[in-house]
Amino acid sequence: MSQEQLIAEADALSMLRLLSEVAAIEWPMPAKRRALMEGLSALVHADAWGWIIGRADDNHNSPAIGAFLYGGMDDAQLGRYVQIMQDRDYLPVEFAALNELRRTHAHFTRGWDELVTPEQWYGPANRRIIDGLGFEHVLYSVRVLDEDGYFSGISLKRKKGQPNFSLRDRRIVHVVTGTVNWLHWDPKFATVTKEVRPLPSHLRTMLILLIDPRIPVQDVAMRLGIKIDTAKEYAQNVYRHFKVRNRNELLAHFLIGDGTDARSVCPCARCGGSPPKGGLQRNERSIASGERRKVAMVSP
Repeated sequence: MSQEQLIAEADALSMLRLLSEVAAIEWPMPAKRRALMEGLSALVHADAWGWIIGRADDNHNSPAIGAFLYGGMDDAQLGRYVQIMQDRDYLPVEFAALNELRRTHAHFTRGWDELVTPEQWYGPANRRIIDGLGFEHVLYSVRVLDEDGYFSGISLKRKKGQPNFSLRDRRIVHVVTGTVNWLHWDPKFATVTKEVRPLPSHLRTMLILLIDPRIPVQDVAMRLGIKIDTAKEYAQNVYRHFKVRNRNELLAHFLIGDGTDARSVCPCARCGGSPPKGGLQRNERSIASGERRKVAMVSP
């Protein structure tokens, strides 16, 4: 194995520390995911991040999202970001490549420059996204959880003017996201993401913000740039689709089951089977073992 395929000891120790801290956090599961992403962002010097659990589609490249966590984005960036993810006419140029990779890979980590050409990335269609969000570089890591597009995906972002993510950054992200199967799989979202699929784009966008209990409906309207009455109408349409009466019932529909069963078995052989019943997984133990002064990376 070449030296280029190894992670430095200092980085390996930082990764182990992060994984140990996340494992020690009590429920709920979103708190564990958020802690992992905040720590991972610090390790690779990302300015913002997003974590979605969703279901890809063979007919288009806009994912049906059942869970969404984020950090490092203000209200305007958040509103624009969720709209961009669901705008089938003007999706980010890299989404098609990501959707293609999930058909052949169980776990992959890619920067934008490994998904599209610079001409595509900085072309007029994508330039409006870069300028609108203020983020120039994006790094993705995706875990595919079944054969029908169910996936857990993270994105790390750097502001305009910052350097792109390095090979070292990509390796760290790939190893860390590859050792936390128990943070990716959730049987509840395996079901609800199928229910999200039939929603039109504007209701999918509304749903993403409605399932964040910290955001009042009037703030949802502000972040999406729509009138409060329009937001309320959209919300009612979402409630009807999921056969719930109000937002509390919608939140219960999406959030109950989120990580409450740490030993739920993923039926898909691609993601490695069941989460651990305790202790560190094999890759985490290899980081901690001290047998090597540098740690080998699984190829992304």
